[in-house]
Amino acid sequence: MEESLDDSDQVVADDSDTPWFQDPARSKPFTLFKTLDFVEECYCTALFPWSEQSLGALWYGEKDKELQDGPWVQMISDWSGALAIGTLDSLLVIPLSASRPRKGLSVFVPKQEQNTPVMAVGWALPFEAPLEPLIVFSAGSIIYILNPVKGEIIGHLRGHGGPITSIVIHPTHPYLFCTTSRDFTTRIYDLTLSPQQGPDNPCWPPSKVSSLGGAPHGLQASEPEGMGVGRCVSVLCGGPSGGHEAAVLSAAFHPTHPLIATCGLDRAVKIWNFSASPSNQLAREDKPLFSSSRIHKARVISVSWLSTDTLITHSAPALMRHRGRKDDIYYEDGTMTIFRWIGFDRFFPAGQEIGRVLRGCSSDYHESSSFTLISTSSLPQQTRHVHVTQTFTSDYILALSLPDSVRLYNVANFHPRVIAPDPPEREPPERDIESEFKNVRLDDEEEEEDQPITTFFGKSPEPQRWEVLVPGAQGSVQASVLGFGGQLLVTLGKRRVCIWREMLR
Repeated sequence: MEESLDDSDQVVADDSDTPWFQDPARSKPFTLFKTLDFVEECYCTALFPWSEQSLGALWYGEKDKELQDGPWVQMISDWSGALAIGTLDSLLVIPLSASRPRKGLSVFVPKQEQNTPVMAVGWALPFEAPLEPLIVFSAGSIIYILNPVKGEIIGHLRGHGGPITSIVIHPTHPYLFCTTSRDFTTRIYDLTLSPQQGPDNPCWPPSKVSSLGGAPHGLQASEPEGMGVGRCVSVLCGGPSGGHEAAVLSAAFHPTHPLIATCGLDRAVKIWNFSASPSNQLAREDKPLFSSSRIHKARVISVSWLSTDTLITHSAPALMRHRGRKDDIYYEDGTMTIFRWIGFDRFFPAGQEIGRVLRGCSSDYHESSSFTLISTSSLPQQTRHVHVTQTFTSDYILALSLPDSVRLYNVANFHPRVIAPDPPEREPPERDIESEFKNVRLDDEEEEEDQPITTFFGKSPEPQRWEVLVPGAQGSVQASVLGFGGQLLVTLGKRRVCIWREMLR
């Protein structure tokens, strides 16, 4: 499939126009300008994430002098707006740039993974060759690294014991990426290294030889890790010692510190320290710096960092019992929660060097109370996907995908939680104990009549939103992503991808 944007379709920022996410009067922020139809069913998508301004933030500016004159600008011009779409048995790459027309690319997974959908995908940049972006995607429990410039898979990696649920690229070191899985673990990979061809595990005392515990214990297996490029450098283990006790669904790298947040099916949000330094020995961590399952009532599907100590998470609807009765159940709306991790300053005090080993206490990695809730909003039960992106103005935009539309929010407009007022002070009434006991009956099953709830304490009022209706969706919208600093919107249907651009005044 060959698709490109002509000159009139290019997304160009207009500094004189107020961005739609800062203009409450803007009722229609996007206009549809392209649809792509596919024979195969689509499962995931990722937009090329970098711009000309991204170079200063990548690799702490180490590549500025090498790339700032022209090569970086040309690479951005070639790949801006490129889409990677995961389908059954294949990955599609659709370049939308008109500066250098390219044909669409379709890459099939190897035969042993056929009839397996590509469920996770992300864009990466190798440190040695930053002008050749890579695409990391997964089919089942196997990771594949694609070079879209050459049009070939240059590596595959194994290690997970279950299907991979998400792939996340480091925001400032894009040669690092992590994968979450249904095997309760999160694995961090380094694209500057080659796969390990044999186990190099630490010994378990009193033995003095390398352990052969393998992947179930967060160690390297006795078989080769893979071929090509990439190596697992750290495993965040699951289990009752402090890790996730169910499938891990999403993760997010901290933008400036060696931290990664994870969330999963066990309702828990965890924050881990990890080491990104190259080493032949696999790092293994089973105790996070923060863990809590009291932020949400159901599985936590996504997590993102908003600042150095503030995160935003969202959960699925929670199955609840009415007054504890087993036969009276209902679904409570999922929630979008913004919370602050209070323990950040304890582990990373300002003006001091970060210690080589960071270790919390039992109250940190079992059920921590070092957080405060800032905002909690209800989500529609039809919510299928949530995507958070940062714009050029440093605003965070949230795209909430519903079956037939996408709701857009500026996180800055979220309201604080409504706190229940203190009850008024009243003198307790005099009780006649003798008369109360005379009226007691052992077979009395009368229950108080339910009173309608008029105020939901603990939750926030709904913030201002913008809504984009997807034409012809018929309940097929699966996900949506924002790009170009909030100027481009991509909605993913079962067999149709719609591309929207900002409607400028």
